Amino acid sequence: MNPINQIILEGPDLSGKTTLYQDIHNLTSYRWNIQDRSALSMLVYARLYGRNEFGHLEALKAELNNLNNFIILLLPGWEVLSKRFVSRGDEIQNLISLKKIYNIFNEAASELEGYPNVYVIRKEVDDFILKSIISDLFKFENKEFYKLYNYFFLHALASKKNETLGLALTSYDFGKFDDVKLDYLNYEKEKVYYKNITNSILKKIDDERNGVNEYFSDEDVTSRRFIYTSNTCISLAHFVFRKNILDCKFFIRSSNTKDTLKYDLNFLKYISMKVKESLLLENNVITKMHIVVNSAHILDKI
Repeated sequence: MNPINQIILEGPDLSGKTTLYQDIHNLTSYRWNIQDRSALSMLVYARLYGRNEFGHLEALKAELNNLNNFIILLLPGWEVLSKRFVSRGDEIQNLISLKKIYNIFNEAASELEGYPNVYVIRKEVDDFILKSIISDLFKFENKEFYKLYNYFFLHALASKKNETLGLALTSYDFGKFDDVKLDYLNYEKEKVYYKNITNSILKKIDDERNGVNEYFSDEDVTSRRFIYTSNTCISLAHFVFRKNILDCKFFIRSSNTKDTLKYDLNFLKYISMKVKESLLLENNVITKMHIVVNSAHILDKI
């Protein structure tokens, strides 16, 4: 399962955020954490009033770069908003300020709509759109782990330089590891690399469990010392077992998202499985995998 951290509803006043908020909750029995506005709105209003934008821009990047977040930007035609304003009014905006806000959101939409975790809806949300969005979100949560490489690829593709820094993803396995593709471990360009990392990690765990360390201390399964570091692309792997969760953190300093990342993600899930086996953890132990790809790029476009 790839849990959604939060769904962020964005858009100008009168765009339908409150209605969509309730409709998603009603159809999913309050499954997800839904936020009405966040960093994008802060950025829009900073731009409207001439305030410093840097902090809000960085906050928006952080929300976008967490692939467990999804932003839904509602931007129906201006005639829809102006008609709603005439019929309902607004406590804060007038028609002129509302049009300015609409234009700034429209500029943002043109930059954001290529990102895989952003939905830009340029019409009134009907039942078909609502159910399509919910269906997409469910598919993300249940997508096989290695297939999530496409979110990294599309994110890099949407950026102006075909590279995104600091993309992160969190996923859980509840004991089956049934989406690990063993044939992917034999990917010709990486199979020796994967084997060497596997041997290094399992040897490190074995050594620590048997006191082969600077403290001559036999470490138990709760040790903080099960770590692998390297100056290669898969730079760090750290494994900590706490409260029935094996926490596996990975740092990939650089990844060709188009050609290699799906094999790397598959390998990281495989090595999480092997660590769990090496520590002799029960099958009902949950495995949590948190991956940071610091340079997610498309090699042939850089």
